[in-house]
Amino acid sequence: MQNPEGNDQQVVDSQVLIEAHETDGVVQPMTDSLITPVKSKKSLFKRPWFLILLAVSCMLLAIAVWLGVVAKFTYDKVGAIETHLTATSTAFASRDLALAESELANTKTALSDAKKSYDAVGPLRYVPLLGSYLKDVDHLFVAGEKGTEIGDMVISAIKPYADIMGFSGTETVDLGLQTAEDRIIFVATTVEKIAPQMDQISAKLKEVSKEFESINENRYPKTIMGKPVREKILTMKTTVAGAAESLGQFQPIVKLLPDLLGNPDPKKYLIMFQNDAELRPTGGFLTAYATMTILKGKITPGISEDIYTLDAGFKKKVPAPDPIKKYLPLVYNWNLRDMNLSPDFKDSMDTFTTYMKESSVAPEFDALVAIDTEVPVRILKVLGPIGVPGYGGKFSAEIDPRCDCPQVIYELENIITRPTYEIREGRKSILGPLMNSMLANMMGSPKAKWAEFFNIFTESIKEKHLLMYFKDENKQNAVEVLGAAGRINDYVGDYLHINDTNFAGAKSNMFVTQETEHTVTVNGDGSLTKKLILTYKNPRKGDNCNLEAGLLCLNGQLRTWQRIYVPKGSILKSAKGYELDSTTTEDLGKTVFEGFFILSPESVKKLEVEYTVPAGVVKGDNYNLLIQKQPGTKDIKTTITVGTAKPKTYTLDSDQEIILPR
Repeated sequence: MQNPEGNDQQVVDSQVLIEAHETDGVVQPMTDSLITPVKSKKSLFKRPWFLILLAVSCMLLAIAVWLGVVAKFTYDKVGAIETHLTATSTAFASRDLALAESELANTKTALSDAKKSYDAVGPLRYVPLLGSYLKDVDHLFVAGEKGTEIGDMVISAIKPYADIMGFSGTETVDLGLQTAEDRIIFVATTVEKIAPQMDQISAKLKEVSKEFESINENRYPKTIMGKPVREKILTMKTTVAGAAESLGQFQPIVKLLPDLLGNPDPKKYLIMFQNDAELRPTGGFLTAYATMTILKGKITPGISEDIYTLDAGFKKKVPAPDPIKKYLPLVYNWNLRDMNLSPDFKDSMDTFTTYMKESSVAPEFDALVAIDTEVPVRILKVLGPIGVPGYGGKFSAEIDPRCDCPQVIYELENIITRPTYEIREGRKSILGPLMNSMLANMMGSPKAKWAEFFNIFTESIKEKHLLMYFKDENKQNAVEVLGAAGRINDYVGDYLHINDTNFAGAKSNMFVTQETEHTVTVNGDGSLTKKLILTYKNPRKGDNCNLEAGLLCLNGQLRTWQRIYVPKGSILKSAKGYELDSTTTEDLGKTVFEGFFILSPESVKKLEVEYTVPAGVVKGDNYNLLIQKQPGTKDIKTTITVGTAKPKTYTLDSDQEIILPR
C-alpha cells in the first residue's frame, strides 16, 4: 500500500512493530514500554552469590548443630570426670589409698569416654579459626591423660610408705612397723629407692605443663556470662607449672633424706627457737636453743639452753648496726640474740654462726633448724596436753583466757619473759625439755596420727614457721630449692616483701593482725604506679609493762622498724603514717623503703606508700607479682586491684606468685 506522502518506511516499521507485538494471533496495544526495551530480572535463587552464601550458611548451621550435640554429650561425660577426680582428691585427703586408687581408675574411664565423644568433631580441627579452639581442647585431654598416669605413679611411690604416712585401705602395704622409731629408721634406710619414681613423675608433670602452655589464654574473652574465663585458664596453667616446680624442688630432699636422718653417719642438729610474738626479720627473737643427734633415724637429745647463756660466752665487742642503735634503746653492742637482722635467713645465719663460734659455749652442729611458736602449737593440737619434766603442769594448745592464745604460748612467755628478782638458771632453756616431751609423745602415737605430723612438717616449711640452714653447700642448695631456707628470691616481674622488726615492743605481735591493699596502674611505657595501704590492728587491752610491777608484759606499745622490698630501681613518691621520714636504700638486689611506726594497744595504724616501678618489669598481657611472706607472721589478707579490673583478694600464708590479666 502506497503512502501518498511517500512515507513508505514509516508504514513498514509500524507494521513490524505490530507483528512483533502479536501474541497467539492477537494484536496487543502498543505502549511506551514497547519502544524502550526492558531488561529481564533473574530469580534470587538463581544468583550464584546467593547460592554460595546459602550453602555456606547451611554448612555452618550444620556444623554448629553438630558441635552443639557433641558438646552436650561430651559435657555430660566431663561431669563424670570431675566427680571421680574430686572423689580421688578426697580419698587422698582422708588417707584412704585403696579408695583413691579405685576413683583414679574411674577417672581414667570417664576421661576416655569423654575423649571418644569429643573425637567425633576431629575433622573440624583443620577449619580455620575454629580449629585453634578445638586444638586447645585436645591439649586439655592430653594433659588429663598424662595427669592420670601421674596419679598411678604417685600411688605406686606411696604404697611402701603408706603405713608411715597414715594411709589406710586394703591395698596398702603392711610393713609391720611397731614403733615410730621403727618407721623413721625404715624411711632413713629405704627412701632413696623412690628417687627414680620421682624423676619420672617430675618429667611427666613437665609434659602436662607443656600441654597447658600451648593454650593461648588471650584468644578467649575475660568473661563469659559473668564468669571468668581467661583468668581461669591462667590459674590452671600456673597451678600445674607450680606443681611441676614444687615436685622438682622436693626431689633433692628425697635424695638427701637418708643422710639427713643419720644414715649412715650421725648428724648433729642445732634447734633455734624464734619467738614470733616478738617479731624479728627471720621470724622472731632468738630466744633459746637445743641440740640433738640422729643416727639411722634414732634421735638422741642433747643440751638445752637460753640465748643469754650463749651470749654470756660471747666476749667480743661488736658495734651494733645503725638500726639497732637507732631503734633499740640503750643497746650499743651487737649481741648474738640480735644478729638475725637480714630478712634473708641464710644471710642472717651466716652472720650468727660466724660470731657464735667465738662463744665459749658454742655447740657443734651440722645443720641449724629454726622453729617458731606455731610448730609446738600444731603438734600439741594433735597430741593433746603433755607434761614437761621440771616445769610442772601440762602444756596444751587449748586457748588460755589470760591471753586468748594457746596455753603453751602463755606458759612459755610466763617462764621466759616475766620479770623476776630470783636467780633462775636457764629459765629460758625450756625449749629442749618441751621438744623432748613432744618427740617422746609423737614416737608413742598411733600410726593414724602420723599423717598429721607429716602435714605439720610440710606445712610449717611452706608457711615459713620452720627454716633450715646447712653448713654443707649441697644440702644448703637442696633446702633452698625446696623453699625451706628463707631466702629473698630473684624474680622477673613485680616483687614485694614486707619485713617488720619489733624493737622493744613487748610481745605485741601475738595480738596484731595485718591487711594489705595493692592498687596497680600499668603505664603506657610498661612502668608501674603502685599504692600500698598497710593496716595494722591491735584490738587487745595493754598489759602493765612496768618492770617494778613484776607482771607478765605481753601486749604493749609495738615499736616496728619496717622495710619494704620492691624491684630494684623503684622510686618512692610518698609515705604516710610513719613516725619518722621514710628513706630509700638497697639490699639483696632490691630497692628498700624503710620506715618506723608505733602501734598502741586497742588501736589501728594505717600506712600508705606510693611508688613507681621501672619499665620492663611487666611484659606481655599479664601482670606478674611475687609476694614473699615474712617468716613467723600470721596469715595476711591481701587485696590487689590492677587497672580497672575488679579487686582480687588472697590469704597470704606463704610465698605466692600472682598472675592477673591487665
